[in-house]
Amino acid sequence: MFIGIKNCEKYNDNYAVEVEYIDIFSTRIYPDGKGGQLGDRGHINNVPILEVKEDKIIVSEKILEGEHEYHIDNERRTDIAMQHTAEHLFSGIALKDYNLHNVGFRMGEEISTVDLDSDSISEEVVKELAEKVNKAILKGAKVLGTTIMRDEIETVSGLRKKISSKISDDYIRLVKIEGYDLCACAGFHVGDIKDIRVFKILSTERIKGKYTRFTFIAGDRALKDYNKKSEIIKSLNHTFSCRDNEILEKFDNFKKEYETLKKDYTQLAHIYALNIKENILKDAIEINSHKLAIYNGDKIIINELKKLFTEKDFTFVGICEDSIIIVSEDINCSLFIKEILNTNPSLKGGGGAKQGNIKGIVDEEIIICSFKKIL
Repeated sequence: MFIGIKNCEKYNDNYAVEVEYIDIFSTRIYPDGKGGQLGDRGHINNVPILEVKEDKIIVSEKILEGEHEYHIDNERRTDIAMQHTAEHLFSGIALKDYNLHNVGFRMGEEISTVDLDSDSISEEVVKELAEKVNKAILKGAKVLGTTIMRDEIETVSGLRKKISSKISDDYIRLVKIEGYDLCACAGFHVGDIKDIRVFKILSTERIKGKYTRFTFIAGDRALKDYNKKSEIIKSLNHTFSCRDNEILEKFDNFKKEYETLKKDYTQLAHIYALNIKENILKDAIEINSHKLAIYNGDKIIINELKKLFTEKDFTFVGICEDSIIIVSEDINCSLFIKEILNTNPSLKGGGGAKQGNIKGIVDEEIIICSFKKIL
């Protein structure tokens, strides 16, 4: 297929081209966001298409004006069609069987979402919706597209959504899933809902205090997700030496054992902290009657140590890999931390007068120098 490039201008770090279709039968490059749908990708003259706007196409390199061959990624179109038709089918069943209205749809590169107008949809209804959509897919139904004049829309009955007054097109395209849905839509759709293959609800959440957001995938996306989770289950089977139905029980037992070990370790860390505190105090650096104790070690031990340093003339600094904890009854920790942060713009941190923390690696000499400066 060939396309005409009318103009090509710099657009941020890329280029924006204006195009014209040479043949009236040429496939139009679909814009991003139209009808809540993802746009086309592909290439023009072997230059990748990065984004498609209503009035221009964003490409990665400059393209000379004139006629050029272009290619549209049809695999992507097929995936989009599966997600979009799945949304129509799901919304149609939600309205028909539960009187739940679609009040928002967003298609993403990995997942899609539909918002329904209730914040009290039970887990049972969520499960039923998924089952009904998949049963409909298994049964199959034709997906039909027709175009009518804008002023004829009032004569159409059974529309799931009213046509927005913002739409001023002379012609309106209607998409009908026989027995399930009728809606105005300009996006991609499969020819039969059987082609969706499978539909999967990933999660639900309440939003805006009155809606429920459904996150879903369909088609190859859903099959890949099932395969991925199957591999995870196999790995857990191997780790716990158990069958699928025993994984949750094994995990609960593992979690209980972990919590017990963590508690025991914390108790041991407290005892250890008590034993090494005196040595840390002896090794403390004294500057103008202020003492600075620095300890490198395990985070749990540092957390126990910071509870023990209540001496009024001591400041404790615990260093664990790339994080630092500072506590003091002597100096203002906030000022101390700010002084350390000034030595390296990549460091992050903050805190109050008596305690704070820093994320990043800091040399002990910098800590000591910063301590001297605030005294």
